[in-house]
Amino acid sequence: MHNVVYHYHLRSSLAWCSFVAAQELGLANVTAIRTSTAPADFEHGANFAIISATANNGSFFAGKGMDITPFSLDTQMIWFRAHMQQLAQQNMGTNVLADALVALGEIGGNDYNFAFVERVRAFVPAVVEKLAAAVEELIGMGARAFMVPGNLPFGCAPLYLRRFRSARAGDYDAQTGCLAWFNRFAEYHNRVLTARLDALRLRHPDVTIVYADWYGAMMSIFQAPERLGITNALLSCCGNQTVPCGKPGCTVCDDPSKYGSWDGTHPTEAVYKVIADGVLHGPHSSPLPLAKTCPPS
Repeated sequence: MHNVVYHYHLRSSLAWCSFVAAQELGLANVTAIRTSTAPADFEHGANFAIISATANNGSFFAGKGMDITPFSLDTQMIWFRAHMQQLAQQNMGTNVLADALVALGEIGGNDYNFAFVERVRAFVPAVVEKLAAAVEELIGMGARAFMVPGNLPFGCAPLYLRRFRSARAGDYDAQTGCLAWFNRFAEYHNRVLTARLDALRLRHPDVTIVYADWYGAMMSIFQAPERLGITNALLSCCGNQTVPCGKPGCTVCDDPSKYGSWDGTHPTEAVYKVIADGVLHGPHSSPLPLAKTCPPS
């Protein structure tokens, strides 16, 4: 979900976390761009998501002395442009983006995941500017509605809680048990991002840009998990301390709905439902709940 998603024919698409929000808005599921090449297969839109995508490309990381060559936002935008060109050649691309919500899902998290140390704060302006540049380009292509999420509370992810385990009580949030300094970093990213989105709104007053506060939605869970019946908020359902999810010998829990994380980094569907509701109906979106911005069909 660190990726570009769009939907056309209607004004909205929420394939960014689960089918829950899309169902509520009366939308069909979108097609993954790498599974087909026929324009007719994208009647309901396209999903440009790809595993471990970053905002910045390999040259950015090389400049930081890091040997990382990920699929980046640049890659996804190349696919996006090619897809729009293909639709235009088939006479299917007229005003597609004018009637779409472009969802840029939590881009930037993997940039930080690959190099999570204190100096990674220096990455934030580059990540946010990369995202803003993509929004500007898409506006130039005709898009008029966007949903842009902030980053998740990294300090509550089981992977980081294991990897950066600390003997100092002060490194943890006493209320949630999350790593406090990781969450302060996520809050910093989100402040820089929301300020940049404010500037984009001023520059493009005819464009709707909804900020989705995934951080706030998830923290509401970690602060009171028992309300949702989540008994293992800081544990992953798939994998354990020694065997990661997907590897031979990993274990899987019986009831994922009682866990905060599926695999150590990605939330469970129960958590995604809370995020979807908070973004659709408030209070975890601004300037308006998404359901009021993009009413059901």
